[in-house]
Amino acid sequence: MGFLSHIDNHIIALVVGTLMLFGSFATINSRSASKFDHDFALILLITGIVSFGFGFKLIDFSQVKELWP
Repeated sequence: MGFLSHIDNHIIALVVGTLMLFGSFATINSRSASKFDHDFALILLITGIVSFGFGFKLIDFSQVKELWP
């Protein structure tokens, strides 16, 4: 299990973000997708981009927590 020791939160966020973006693009390009499916794909797209931002260390959640009252 030596290779698993290199996996941290940022790598997991990149993998999850990639899956979210693939899912959103697949749903958007589907011919049989309904309005609800397109709305859900937009949510997946936004959360995938946020997950990428965390994975590439562009977003620091400790600073985001300070914004809450």
